[in-house]
Amino acid sequence: MELIAKTAVICIVVSLTALLLQRDTPELALLLTLGAVTVVMLFALSFYEEVQAIFAAVWQHSGLDGALFAPILKIIAISLVTRLGADVCKDSGQGALASLVDMAGVFCALLTAEPLFSQALGILTQLGGWG
Repeated sequence: MELIAKTAVICIVVSLTALLLQRDTPELALLLTLGAVTVVMLFALSFYEEVQAIFAAVWQHSGLDGALFAPILKIIAISLVTRLGADVCKDSGQGALASLVDMAGVFCALLTAEPLFSQALGILTQLGGWG
């Protein structure tokens, strides 16, 4: 709860300040926004280990292969970074770059999901549905 409150306050203050700076010095407004993004992201990453431990406990109780757990967390991280990067590009008026960030994120997520696809294909082959 404390994290979201601090994040909201930081983002509101930075947004209002960037809005005031946008007219005279848009470059400074963008740098201020990027600085806030960095601070809030580092703040949020401090909770990564706790989230990972929760997912690990759930995964352990599910009885599924632990090797499938890592790609899911990586895909979640890729999607968050992709969304953040694309939004920053859009805010700076670079729609084409935002689209490239989105596309790169999709490709990275697909490559990261390869072990999941392989496992699913293996299960289907064992069931006699494929191959």
